[in-house]
Amino acid sequence: QNKKYALDAVRVGKGLYGLWPNKHLSPVLSWRARISEIKYVPKGGYVGYDLTERMSKKTRLAVIPIGYWHGFPRALSSIGSVLIRGKRARVVGRVSMDVLTVDVTRIPARVGDMVTCIGKSGGKEITAEEFGKKAGMTNSESTTRINPLIERMRT
Repeated sequence: QNKKYALDAVRVGKGLYGLWPNKHLSPVLSWRARISEIKYVPKGGYVGYDLTERMSKKTRLAVIPIGYWHGFPRALSSIGSVLIRGKRARVVGRVSMDVLTVDVTRIPARVGDMVTCIGKSGGKEITAEEFGKKAGMTNSESTTRINPLIERMRT
């Protein structure tokens, strides 16, 4: 090994997203989608494959075109959340391959509204750490599972 080149490279990894456990870095990763449909499920109705979750009341649901193929973990079925209009909306039923549903009964959500899976919305935030931890993984695991075919945008 040539000592002239020793220690002159850095493996940045998750630091590119500001996810290093260092208070001097700020998270820069946001993962967003848009509501594609609004549906109503009656009291007693079921949501999700295999009748995953039964509604205890009439529920207004937003359908979001993100699923486990995109990297949204199935482990977040019925327990995860997203942000819509700065409010948390709980995932309802099972996360499927390319769709998830969230309860927007108390949120004036509309088709086309922005949904934040990771990032900030209206003063609230879902961090990569929170997203990963709730799914039983680290922020590195959860962010590297975001499908590389999803369009990346700079804002």
